[in-house]
Amino acid sequence: MAWDTASAPHKLFRRSRWQLTVWYTGVMTVVLGISGFCVYEAIAHAHRVTADRELKSVAETIHSALEKTLAVDQPIDEVSPNLLPNLCVAGEGCLVPFERSRGHHGETLYRGSYYIRVLDPTGELMATAGNYPTGLPVTSTDPAWQNLKDEAGNEYRQIAIPIKTSSGDVLLATLLVGRSFDDFAHYLATIRWIILLSLPITMGLIAIASWWLAGLALKPVRLSYQKIQQFTADAAHELRTPLTATQATTESVMRLPKISDAEAREMLQVITRQNHRLANLVSDLLLLSRLDIQTPPAKTHCCLQDILSDIEEELAALAIANNVYLILDQPKTPAIIVMGNEEHLYRLVFNIVSNALQHTPAGGKVSIRLQQAVRKTFPEGEKNQALVTVEDTGVGIAPEDQIKIFDRFYRVEKDRSRQSGGSGLGLSIALAIAQAHGGNIQVQSKLGQGSVFTISLPISI
Repeated sequence: MAWDTASAPHKLFRRSRWQLTVWYTGVMTVVLGISGFCVYEAIAHAHRVTADRELKSVAETIHSALEKTLAVDQPIDEVSPNLLPNLCVAGEGCLVPFERSRGHHGETLYRGSYYIRVLDPTGELMATAGNYPTGLPVTSTDPAWQNLKDEAGNEYRQIAIPIKTSSGDVLLATLLVGRSFDDFAHYLATIRWIILLSLPITMGLIAIASWWLAGLALKPVRLSYQKIQQFTADAAHELRTPLTATQATTESVMRLPKISDAEAREMLQVITRQNHRLANLVSDLLLLSRLDIQTPPAKTHCCLQDILSDIEEELAALAIANNVYLILDQPKTPAIIVMGNEEHLYRLVFNIVSNALQHTPAGGKVSIRLQQAVRKTFPEGEKNQALVTVEDTGVGIAPEDQIKIFDRFYRVEKDRSRQSGGSGLGLSIALAIAQAHGGNIQVQSKLGQGSVFTISLPISI
């Protein structure tokens, strides 16, 4: 049963990690899919625009030559063979099969594969030149840009430009210039395969990264959950102790047939003491809860000299009882003022000083010192700070315990036992109060040489 209880959170976090991984991978798949499609369309559009621009440039060059030739009634074969290669005038039977040029690496992608057709004003074929595509129909001249296919299903792009007289009122012929898009289709097919093959590989890498990121994201949640579990277990244990003592006392009273007044008073004192301990523990837990949710207390201007004097006066009896010297060293003027809750600030210093008194052996010394200093803080820069230093000559704290003493319910086994009456929340409350007031607590300690706690609080100017 204990194994099931322990494994339940592990299963929960593992399932959550898988869910985050799947969601993140799915979202990235959609994003990359859309991105891949957009990249493909951008590449295709860029090549279409480039091909159309090149096709139009070739057509305009040929158009200029034909316009000069036809405008003066010269035969079409007078045009330079460089512009009209393999020229064939209609009716001469010289058409040759179209041989698609694959181009070369050193040439542009769309170089070659051009064909030229010249139509008379009635739409009849006058002449052809360049590479003649087999089975490509002679289409109308409207619209100017057309997409065609031959008998083999190869795609062609064609532009139609009218050839007119210099006055522009008589149509002499229509020039059709086109080229094969076979190379373009092969290029786009290669791009599609690259995108399709890279997508699953990329998804695999994203899935691995998602699993790692999900674990990274859940790590603080897991740590918080473990702290909550530990806090709940510790709180339950602390609450059970006075409740068990109270229950045992009442049950023992109920089993007695008769009870004297002295015995009744003694048992009531036990119950009162345990109830007082229980009330203090509940009060501490409620205070920590309010500080955790950052409920802002009422803040006023508080004089630290007055607070420290009150603490010295209240703890003087405890110091005498423990045979410990309690010393307060603070300037009388000027008054060091901080903005905060006076009750909480009192509790902050009181917890640390009382903790020092309880763990300083007889004949030792506890010193409280107040001073003003300038410290560099981010992002405000230099800022006036009030420093309250509590130094004792106690047994000290081991280095491995110094990073844990502010944890809730944490006790150093040798020195923070439950027999001292503490709940293990004093230093946790002190740190929470200091941080709620914009300050902090630092500790320096060596075993056998005592400890120094330094409280820093921003001064109200």
